[in-house]
Amino acid sequence: MARLGSIARNGFLPCCLMLCSAIGCGGSSLTVYPATGTVNYKGKPLDNATINFMIAGKEGQPSTVLGMGKTDAEGKFKIETHLDPESGPLNGAVPGTHKVIISKFIPPKGMTEEQLAKMQARETQIMQEKGVVPPEDITPSRVPFLPPKYQNPTMSELSATVEPGGKNDFTFNLE
Repeated sequence: MARLGSIARNGFLPCCLMLCSAIGCGGSSLTVYPATGTVNYKGKPLDNATINFMIAGKEGQPSTVLGMGKTDAEGKFKIETHLDPESGPLNGAVPGTHKVIISKFIPPKGMTEEQLAKMQARETQIMQEKGVVPPEDITPSRVPFLPPKYQNPTMSELSATVEPGGKNDFTFNLE
């Protein structure tokens, strides 16, 4: 249970829960169109950020359709829509205007990615050996890198309109 708490604090579990509640059950067929883009933060490419495109589903579709992507070292991303684990992701996003959420979580101040990874590996080993992780061995949570106005679905004012046959290449310049 302690490990689950660590996963939840690091942002992975909330994102997965949001995805699961958003997409509902598989079996729905959607038409998607390629959607790509670039994210810059304070004038520089933003690497290792998660991009979510959220749109309300139409009749016969999940209530919310979620497209997701991850930025590379140049801040570039490609959106994929996940509906059915057996068929894999669809390359693109459904047409329409999407609310866009951009998030990035980093190690706590004074800690490197390598140090955090080492602590997570130790925590996993303890969990496997003992079944529970004592409080002093729980890995600290990652912290938000971006301001809440980009990461919080209720605060984000970012949007992207995916058009059938359109270029659908978006640039987000965050400050």
